[in-house]
Amino acid sequence: MKRAVAVLALVLFVAGGVFGFLCLRNYLRPEVTENPIGTTVIEPDALPNTKVSIVGDISLADNWSLMPVYDQRGQGVNGILSERVLAQMRGSDLMVANSEFTVSERGTPIPGKAYTFRANPSRLSIYDDMGVDLVTLANNHVYDFGAEAFGDMLDAFDTKGLPYIGAGRNLTDAKKAFYYNAPSGQTIAFVNASRAEKWGIDTPGATADSGGILLCYDTTEFVDAIKVAKQNADIVVAIVHWGTESSHALEQVQIDTAKEYIDAGADMIVGGHAHTLQGIDFYNNKPIIYNLGDFIFNDQDEMTAMFQFELTPEGSFKYYFLVGRQANEYTDFLDGAERAALIQQVESWSPNIQIAEDGEILQK
Repeated sequence: MKRAVAVLALVLFVAGGVFGFLCLRNYLRPEVTENPIGTTVIEPDALPNTKVSIVGDISLADNWSLMPVYDQRGQGVNGILSERVLAQMRGSDLMVANSEFTVSERGTPIPGKAYTFRANPSRLSIYDDMGVDLVTLANNHVYDFGAEAFGDMLDAFDTKGLPYIGAGRNLTDAKKAFYYNAPSGQTIAFVNASRAEKWGIDTPGATADSGGILLCYDTTEFVDAIKVAKQNADIVVAIVHWGTESSHALEQVQIDTAKEYIDAGADMIVGGHAHTLQGIDFYNNKPIIYNLGDFIFNDQDEMTAMFQFELTPEGSFKYYFLVGRQANEYTDFLDGAERAALIQQVESWSPNIQIAEDGEILQK
């Protein structure tokens, strides 16, 4: 009798353990659903969408027009950017901006160059206040005070821990992508190059043993950078400094090389440098934002835009073009008739797209 009781207790103990294990396993494992033909499909864990924002040229140079006004107003970034612009920047999962000045207390201006920009390293804290997570440096002003100041700039960004692309102490560094593990589950790579200077190149291209930026007059190195990035990421964003200043008209080289970069593996092209907006296109269902213009750069009255994309865990995109205006050393989004008129202009330069009321870019 005692033996039977013991066996029964052992069976109940084992059964209880198995039942507990099954309950725990069901609690820990992903939810499952049955598809129409009865096979089990494991649903992925719920992941959020990813929002990335990109803006054009920023100058925090002490010897240029913006920073004296910034200091005089004494409001920090609220004195130069509206609260709703800052909300979009700070609310992005990743915020990217073109940093168009060198960062140093040393060096001398490049002889004969009309405009040369330099900021004290302390100015980089302004990027924190803006919510900037990544800067692009392949542009025509990061070398304005020579090699010594250029090296100081790289040191300043490294010390601060603010990632940059498009420049480096050698060509290998300048070609490196920045890889971002997005909340939606994908890896997004960002690469950057410049072909901005047309009447003599003052900003040197990086070489195997010297510092500079990644140039793309000859597209070979940039195409290679895109291909390498694509091997290591799900999505590649190629950011290019190009175009004719103060002109809405595209250069043929922008049209041709944008397609070349997409053929090499880029999933979108975003441009800057023109100080004004240019058109938008799609090639193989991938967007080309030809120019975002100045974001917050000087005392000029210019139209600008913030480009955003939202990425779902399933890999689908939505693209947005949020139009604004830089005037009186202050940038804000546009409303009403002014906004509608600018969108109409952008659409007139972009025959294959339209911009919805919420700013979404739609292919025709």
